[in-house]
Amino acid sequence: MRRHSLRSNQASHRLLVVLIAQAPLRVSLLGGGSDLPAFLEQAPGSVLSFAIDRRVFLAGHPFTHRSGILLKYSKTEDVESPSDLVHPIARVVLERYGINDIDLAVMADVPAGTGLGSSSSFTVVMLTFAHHLVNKKVTAAETAAEAVEIEVDVLGEPIGYQDQWASAVGGINALHFEGRAVHVEPLQVTKDQVSQLQSHLFLVPVGSPRSASDLLKIQRDSLNESSETFRATCEIRDLVPLGVSAIAKDISALGPLLHQSWEIKRRLGAGISNSAVDEAYERGMNAGATGGKLLGAGGSGYLLFFVPEGKQSQFKASVPKPLDFTIARQGAGIIHES
Repeated sequence: MRRHSLRSNQASHRLLVVLIAQAPLRVSLLGGGSDLPAFLEQAPGSVLSFAIDRRVFLAGHPFTHRSGILLKYSKTEDVESPSDLVHPIARVVLERYGINDIDLAVMADVPAGTGLGSSSSFTVVMLTFAHHLVNKKVTAAETAAEAVEIEVDVLGEPIGYQDQWASAVGGINALHFEGRAVHVEPLQVTKDQVSQLQSHLFLVPVGSPRSASDLLKIQRDSLNESSETFRATCEIRDLVPLGVSAIAKDISALGPLLHQSWEIKRRLGAGISNSAVDEAYERGMNAGATGGKLLGAGGSGYLLFFVPEGKQSQFKASVPKPLDFTIARQGAGIIHES
């Protein structure tokens, strides 16, 4: 495998000093769980989601005085080659593309483990960085598919397919899954409809960051066609077209759909919710929200609430400070090269 570094770009032969890539996080509105491979072995899936302007960043700078890799995230790794890295995603991506002799720093607007798809955004940003560095021309769809292949096939993570696609593609989409095949249906919405959607939604923190792997393994293992988990996931999936219609025609209908989805998801078993989540959800509903749901696999993270305009002052006074965000029309990409 050819070895690459930031010292030279094969396409232009210019000296690269700093390269910065970004990949957005996502908010999943409806259909979560129907993108899991175990579900898709039995039925098609659909998810309604959008990317947000909270992102994962990867900055790279060439070594001029030494070789190896210095990778800084929540930990710091200083190794001789990609194969020596502990971080599994970084190891696979850098080894796959033969990238070495580089100083890498990972930054994020939101901590990992909060239900906003940060793990897959990390994979997408690593691939976006690597593709650009080695001058590999790819589409957003190809990046998403490769991220799925790395996380699910190579690393064996018990996750679904929606997060990689939401981060790579950006915008507001209904994602339709037939096995591994994915059809992206961008919502045909006006600027006013986008503004209406994001102005009614609030992301309220609850609990502490956590790993979703254990909960997803339980959900995966219980997804046989005769199980309650399978039936509940079908119900959640079937709310997606109603959500699409609500965004286009009657935004007030989205709150009750979120509430219905959350009530169904809570049937999936222990770990989805807990006393802290239940209390925070009840507080939000009592403060004027018409619906909401916990993002991610369960247990903690961000509660997403839909709040009518006339109730928003009361709502914000009753809950912890929400996370500010806007809907990101663009997916992953390079934001700086010099």
